[in-house]
Amino acid sequence: MVRQLSRMRASYKRIREQARLNIRKGYVPVMVGRDDEKDGAKFLIHLDVFRNEYFVGFLEMVALEVGYQSSGVLRIPCRTECFMDILNQISRMNT
Repeated sequence: MVRQLSRMRASYKRIREQARLNIRKGYVPVMVGRDDEKDGAKFLIHLDVFRNEYFVGFLEMVALEVGYQSSGVLRIPCRTECFMDILNQISRMNT
């Protein structure tokens, strides 16, 4: 049983490392979706977006709703379509 647990742990570590490798440098993984949606969507957001004053304001509103005490990947309780609209607006502002 100890051997089996050791193998499972090694497998889990390998999967975790592979997931980390799939994220390009300069990007932050973000899970977007409300609790009533079936599945959230994973976005890789470039660090430049986090410097945008409107995105910072959006994140502050999210923090008021969910707080700062979560661990793991950044989760934003927002409809995926709305989040994509926000990203599109920010993208248009930067071009």
